[in-house]
Amino acid sequence: MTLGEKIFKLRTEQGLSQETFGEKLGVSRQSVSKWETDQSIPELDKIVAVSELFGVSTDYLLKETEVSCQTEKEEWFQDEKLIREESAANNRRAHYEYRSKKMIGNLPLVHINVGVGLYRAKGVIAVGAVAQGGLAIGFVAMGGLAVGLVSLGLLAFATVAFGLMAFGSFAMGVISIGAFSFGIFSMGALCFGQFAFGASAHGAQVAVGDAASGKIALGYSRAVGAYTEVSNRNPFDYENACRLIDEHVSSNWLFFKSWAKGMVRLF
Repeated sequence: MTLGEKIFKLRTEQGLSQETFGEKLGVSRQSVSKWETDQSIPELDKIVAVSELFGVSTDYLLKETEVSCQTEKEEWFQDEKLIREESAANNRRAHYEYRSKKMIGNLPLVHINVGVGLYRAKGVIAVGAVAQGGLAIGFVAMGGLAVGLVSLGLLAFATVAFGLMAFGSFAMGVISIGAFSFGIFSMGALCFGQFAFGASAHGAQVAVGDAASGKIALGYSRAVGAYTEVSNRNPFDYENACRLIDEHVSSNWLFFKSWAKGMVRLF
């Protein structure tokens, strides 16, 4: 393919007339016509201008070849497409999904959906970045038994856990255990609830810890409440503590009273 043929091909592909093309390069329509019919050769600066206008190399314009060379823009799109296809292929290789044929209601018994990406799993037993099921394991887990970085469930284990029974660095539930714990019955470094046991315990009914505050407060260094005892690391008066719990904690708290007595013995 000659230089003239290449200029003609590039110009027509862009939908430019000879006159418009000539105006862009600062030459006449007649000059363009002579170039395209190989009656004359563009000056070097015009060849450079043509290569910049159409996004092709000067080598492509000057070297005669039967092989049609793609424009730089087309090459960029092709490279980008290849990169995306390769990335998609890698993601597919880094992804695994299993869904059991056995169903419980409208849910598969087991659904595992893991890999590079935010994959969701939903089943009686679910494992995924986001998991929802009777037993859910994932970065975000929701279910009867939930295990993950963030969990919500009847029984939740996580860095951040919410549930009937919650265990985590930050735990909130009826029964909660964690560095920061909030619940009716709570244990942790810093805990709040009706019954609280930890380094800094704040329990409306019973609080036991290094520093405790509540109606019945038992503390090693400090205790603030209606009925208090500071032990200075000696065992608390267990019999007296049980008597106080029986007398001053409502029977509505049922087994929590028994649990509190057991925790006094442990502390």
